Amino acid sequence: MTDNLNFGNPHKPENFAQLRAAVEGLAEACRRFDTPVTGGNVSLYNESPVAAIDPTPTVGMVGLIEQEAHITTQFFKSPGDVIYLLGEPGDEMGGSHFLKVLHGRKEGLPPRLDYDKELLLHATLRNLIRAGLVRSAHDCSEGGLAVALAECCMSGSEPMGAAMSLEVEGRADVLLFNESQSRVLVSTAAVNAERLEDAMAQAGQSFYQLGMVGGDALTIAIAGQVFSWPVNELRDTWACSIGHLMEADTL
Repeated sequence: MTDNLNFGNPHKPENFAQLRAAVEGLAEACRRFDTPVTGGNVSLYNESPVAAIDPTPTVGMVGLIEQEAHITTQFFKSPGDVIYLLGEPGDEMGGSHFLKVLHGRKEGLPPRLDYDKELLLHATLRNLIRAGLVRSAHDCSEGGLAVALAECCMSGSEPMGAAMSLEVEGRADVLLFNESQSRVLVSTAAVNAERLEDAMAQAGQSFYQLGMVGGDALTIAIAGQVFSWPVNELRDTWACSIGHLMEADTL
């Protein structure tokens, strides 16, 4: 990996504290993931008389996939494929894209990272892919579960619908848009669903069966509510749709 650290004036104690914490966090993660660091640079003194920029560490990584057959894209492949969430639904809204875009708020602790859970997730996912059980895989990062599902539906050459249901307690906005770590959406052929579940259970990986690929809409049933968007309009309307999904005073 390599990094680029963008911060304000490091001679100001609060800015230096941010820079130091970012460096220490990157170093800790690289040690746990056994990832070599090839280099990096910094961009400092990024501020105006009003304020410094938000602390912005960026990371670039490169790895090797030895067999072309193991390259796994994020978009859904075929109607009838079964969709799973690897990891937990999550509930951490601090620092989220949802909180910033819909409420104009940059606050709260960002999601915590559990290294053991993250390492287990990656090891399990690699083994599932190498066993030929995964047709698509997409992390739940910026925007959370709802955005990841939408991207799986609309990022292929042809938009593809999906229907999912998640029966867990919580608020719909939090479940759909939290950015908790160590979560990946995968799809598998229906004939392989049982093998996939057995492999995840044996690995100790938590998972939820969400639903199925197909239809002409992305439909999400969650926390006693149902939301739906026509998949052929998703590319153009998604940014507007999430704005109308929840009332502005929800949080």
